[in-house]
Amino acid sequence: MPTIFTRILTGEIPGEFVFRAPRWIGLCDISPSAPGHCLLVPVAEADHLHELPLETLAELGPHLARLTAAVRVATGCQALNVIINDGRAAGQEVPHVHLHVIPRWAEDGKTCGLFGGSRATATTLSAMGTQLRAAWGQP
Repeated sequence: MPTIFTRILTGEIPGEFVFRAPRWIGLCDISPSAPGHCLLVPVAEADHLHELPLETLAELGPHLARLTAAVRVATGCQALNVIINDGRAAGQEVPHVHLHVIPRWAEDGKTCGLFGGSRATATTLSAMGTQLRAAWGQP
């Protein structure tokens, strides 16, 4: 059965895309831990990082670097958490590899990267998506 990420990719479920590439996509998280919280998701369905095709893994670093830069520009954050929960025992809720890119500020009072977020409105997601896409387009 296709995962929620595959269903977003095929248009079955709406998603706020930051970018779409042949092997990777960037999405706004629908329940962000902080404004600008994004997901970096491979197009290939795999439960675990080591199960991804080698050509997909080869593109992880460049896409991650560019997405973290875009999140910094779009949010003005001081720092980021980049988190991957690789398997259910590690807290992975969707059985499809994905990385969280979470903006952080010294005064946010959080001690870890993944903290409870409330579901964002479509308007909020759209506005953040617009900012992130603009930042993605910058060199």
